[in-house]
Amino acid sequence: MSDLIDILQTLAARSGRSSSPLITLRSFPPGTGTRISHLAVDQGLQEAWVQVVGTPFFQAQSIALAALRRGTPFAITGSSMVSRASLHLVTLDLLRNEPLATALLIAPDSDLALLHEREAMLLARYCRPALPIAATGGTQRRVAPTARLVITTLPELHNHLLRFHDRAWRFFWQRLRLIVIADLHVFHGVAAAHLAMTLLRAARLTSQPLLLGGTLATVSGAETALTMLTGREWRITAVDDLPRPATTLALWQSDGERRREIARLAEAFLNAGAAVRLVATPWELADLQTLVDHEAFSVGTQPMPAHVQIITGADVGAATVQAALASGAVLVVLLLGRGMTEPALQRLAVTDPTTWPLLRPPVWPPVLNNSFVSTLHLVCAASEQPLRAEEIRQWQVESMVEQLTAKGYLSRLPDTPPVWLPGDQSDPYIPLDLHAAGTEPIYLFDEQGQQFATTDSSLFHRWMHPAAGLPPLRGGQQVIARDEDQGTITLARRDGRRTLPLRQCQVQIREEWAQRELRRSRGGRGPLLSWGRVVVEEQVYAYREQIGREPAQERKLVTPLTYRWQSPAVWVRLGHPIHPTGQQVGWSVVAAAALITLARVEDCVPAYDPATNHLFLIDAQNSGNGLAEWLYDQIETILPLAYDIALEQRTDPLFEPLARTDMDWLLAVLSGETEVAIAMPTLSPGRTPGENRPARTPEPPARSEPPARSEPPARSEPPARSEPPAREPPVREPPAREPPVREPPAREPSVRSEPPAREPSVREPPVRSEPPAREPPVREPPAREPPVRSERSADAQRGRDNRSGERHQARRPPAQPDPPAIPATPEPPTDDSPAASVPDAEAILARLRQRRERNGPAPTSRERRPEGQQALEPRFQPGDRIICMPYGAGRVRASIVSEGRELLLVEFDEHGELRIDPSVNIVRRLPPVEGEGSE
Repeated sequence: MSDLIDILQTLAARSGRSSSPLITLRSFPPGTGTRISHLAVDQGLQEAWVQVVGTPFFQAQSIALAALRRGTPFAITGSSMVSRASLHLVTLDLLRNEPLATALLIAPDSDLALLHEREAMLLARYCRPALPIAATGGTQRRVAPTARLVITTLPELHNHLLRFHDRAWRFFWQRLRLIVIADLHVFHGVAAAHLAMTLLRAARLTSQPLLLGGTLATVSGAETALTMLTGREWRITAVDDLPRPATTLALWQSDGERRREIARLAEAFLNAGAAVRLVATPWELADLQTLVDHEAFSVGTQPMPAHVQIITGADVGAATVQAALASGAVLVVLLLGRGMTEPALQRLAVTDPTTWPLLRPPVWPPVLNNSFVSTLHLVCAASEQPLRAEEIRQWQVESMVEQLTAKGYLSRLPDTPPVWLPGDQSDPYIPLDLHAAGTEPIYLFDEQGQQFATTDSSLFHRWMHPAAGLPPLRGGQQVIARDEDQGTITLARRDGRRTLPLRQCQVQIREEWAQRELRRSRGGRGPLLSWGRVVVEEQVYAYREQIGREPAQERKLVTPLTYRWQSPAVWVRLGHPIHPTGQQVGWSVVAAAALITLARVEDCVPAYDPATNHLFLIDAQNSGNGLAEWLYDQIETILPLAYDIALEQRTDPLFEPLARTDMDWLLAVLSGETEVAIAMPTLSPGRTPGENRPARTPEPPARSEPPARSEPPARSEPPARSEPPAREPPVREPPAREPPVREPPAREPSVRSEPPAREPSVREPPVRSEPPAREPPVREPPAREPPVRSERSADAQRGRDNRSGERHQARRPPAQPDPPAIPATPEPPTDDSPAASVPDAEAILARLRQRRERNGPAPTSRERRPEGQQALEPRFQPGDRIICMPYGAGRVRASIVSEGRELLLVEFDEHGELRIDPSVNIVRRLPPVEGEGSE
């Protein structure tokens, strides 16, 4: 259906916008897979495969079948129809070879469970005798306990199959031989802990060892995660073993009215005879399910077979985007608007498509044993069968069982050996949400009072305050009612409305497990990074609200929301104190982690402690979800992307204060230009760093160095400072960028705290002191209309990062008082403000090129001043290595004194030869490279 691309291009041409909303199109060619001539399965299954699928067998099926027959867990890579059919083929072959055995298939949600039921029944229909297959959530629910293959979800497995194992499901559990899990990558973080404990409970109810298998998307670190999840090594097939259909990815820039654009796109494709699947976040399901009334239109949180997959935003995650590309769809449309990461993704898709984050295999953070999850499942396990001392030792939960016994949740019987039964407490079988750490989920209702989804209870006090915009950091839905007693949230559609919570946090370090220095690609001493357990007290007292293109406003909550939890965290000591209002700091790193890993943006919480100058990144769920441990090992891999995210958000009315704060400390941490103060936390006597690290079984793999990535632009010092000791800045090939809108943020005027003066370099005279800049007035937020994208010269684009670093370092935010009751009224910017005097890189480059073309080659000798004038002593000599804002590092070829000013001819690696005026551009001499003589 190649005409689908033509339909999309026609819609883009008729959008009525000044620039096309179709950002880019990228085609992915088909893959044939690794075919084999024969597969050792039952003859009836061979014929059924040819009848249903119509393709030869593949190597992935042979590898999975061999692993299953050896008793080794297997995982088939892929999310297409062939991947699902291969899983069904291997499962049905075991059931045909063992006539009394049963099998269980766990799907991520009810929609995919019904899909697996339909496709498995097609394959089993051609087998004689037929194998009964049923899903617990479909029309076959009543006969499911008698089926040979039962398809269910993890919440249904917990609340029905395991709960009533000794009644309707007794014969099924007695004969259970195999458990396969579809889309294993969905079970990450707390969901992985739920899955691990559920598999342990299931293994207790069978009379023979359980076999394991499943499918998963292309994920980095899957072998380690699955081994930690089950305690057994898995055999994972190669990515190219199965065929891959041809597809096209289209990036569509939303204008803020996503619902209207989705309806327009879906109706156009449906009118052309295509089936459309809409992939959205759980927050949007109720609003989008009634968007289009057509039998070929469906809505869900995971891709399903369809000609066109429309994804509502980047916050669905990289694994979901890649699953949509592998689903067999002809076209995948990803909407990008004004979410936290989406402006950076738009630019990277055009300037650096080969490293686009959503097309890389996402990382599966290590699976963590969550104590709250383990507590819930231990009590449920005791309700199903008495807990034996041998099981408790194997699961390594002796201390947890003792605590549950002391609190009355478990009761120890005086048998020999002892056994444990559930205590006289309430029903332990609470409804299960995959990301809820042992607590009841929060129920989401639409305006008509109909429940449509559940979500994690840890989000209730931070993201779901009154009038909050959901999904987090993107908006589109508004909380119109919340009931804390019942744990319910009512949502209504509010297009173009976004919010950001303003918080106060107190963080207390309880344990410190490990310490190390941040690694830099060019070496040098980095700030100290620590990993341990913290206790957090958080209060949401207000929120920033931004609607459409209006300026952002701060609104106080009538009743502040407080939340306290204990969880693993990583923390880094920053080189300079920062003063973020309402804890608007660190969200760029959280958003980058959500792009690179399987984690959600809700899984991590940043907090800044001004007393210790520590920035914390904390697991959002009680007892942790594994993300902090991964950040401790690999945080260097996401910091450059976090800087890109903050850079693209510095003109956004909602995220502007957050973006500028994050750019300041990220530049200091990454570039190494600023001296970073390091204080070693006090350890217990006789202990070494990392000695308190908790034991895990099995041990996590050795940490590997992060992949090489270009460093951020070198950070310059403010003009008002004394000249610091010169040091070598990191050399970086910055990506092409557009010049920023040079308008300062809205801030309250306050007294600036000047940094302590430092001694000038021995080799270089101190810079002339500049007159003190007067305090700028409170600025109005950035312009409402987004900057018009046009073709920029590569030279101007490469210089943008350095200019931004100079501006943010020169305009460090002062200490902020307590949040005001009424936000200050912004004033319009003035022409004599510091921001207005920052030179524009594009204009400078264009003027210099024109002047060089007009005047010819620049002279190589110094000009003489007219007689009678005082001679100006040049500061720079030919051969000096300098750093110049906004062009970066270069070498002086000639120094010219003209009309009382010194002009430099500088050769830059990125821009060629340029004439530089040190009175306009900030120029500083760098020390010579060791072993290199001056020219």
